[in-house]
Amino acid sequence: MSERPWLAVSHATTSTIIPLQSGYTRQPRESAAVRILAALRHADITAPGADPGLWNVTIGTLPENLQGRGNAPASPAERAVHAALVLYAIHQQSRPEPMHRSGIGLGQAVRSLSQKRSGGQDWDPGTLSRFQHLCRAQSSAIRLDNLRGLVTLLRSESVGLDYGRLAADLWSIESGHSRDTVLSWGRQLHHMEPAAQNTEN
Repeated sequence: MSERPWLAVSHATTSTIIPLQSGYTRQPRESAAVRILAALRHADITAPGADPGLWNVTIGTLPENLQGRGNAPASPAERAVHAALVLYAIHQQSRPEPMHRSGIGLGQAVRSLSQKRSGGQDWDPGTLSRFQHLCRAQSSAIRLDNLRGLVTLLRSESVGLDYGRLAADLWSIESGHSRDTVLSWGRQLHHMEPAAQNTEN
């Protein structure tokens, strides 16, 4: 996996989310899943590792070669997995159905959201505007704030999203490939998804 780090990032994210989602959506809900998702919702999305109680959840699943070292800032992989898990926790809150849905890229989810909010086949201008602001974001903090807003809207309309894929996208952006990632989101939005999710840049 070290040769394709986005796959390790995606796997680390989904291997955490799948049991949490299973525990949260069953009846009665598993107390551990409820507790962990609540902690994730309250975590600082821009600060991986700030909450020691979440270290095993947000960092522990990553291969050692993708983790930061010593006093160094969080690695791109640590930032991507942490952000994706926080966003998933926000998305799943109070929803009885699974919000992590394999194969649904961000652009595809935004397209579904836009159509639902418009009440038909036309696209909702407000949704598209939010998405465009996200795609133009020049800093991680602004990008994640815009993502949080979109995820809140996705939750309200019960539109799912593949969080392993989102984590891989965030890793790609954090690793300096934002243009390719944004282009991929645009293709998803307009039904022109590329054959491969990521490339070895």
